[in-house]
Amino acid sequence: MATYEETLRITTDILKKHVDATKPVRPNDHIQNDLGLDSLGVMEVVADIEDHFNVMIPNEQLTTFATVEDVARALAKLSA
Repeated sequence: MATYEETLRITTDILKKHVDATKPVRPNDHIQNDLGLDSLGVMEVVADIEDHFNVMIPNEQLTTFATVEDVARALAKLSA
């Protein structure tokens, strides 16, 4: 089981693959507003995260994700 810090790092690395390479990805970045992902981009990130962590993120939980930290916190709970 990964620590929260490790989960945050991996989540950030996955997000970096989906955003402009010149854009830094920080924990408090809003996924759509700051990183510029549209709904399709968000779904691609979710699919990559689910594959990497071998979890299924419930659709109703997706609406609670605003920042990179939100995703890492949810993954930490799902992986526990």
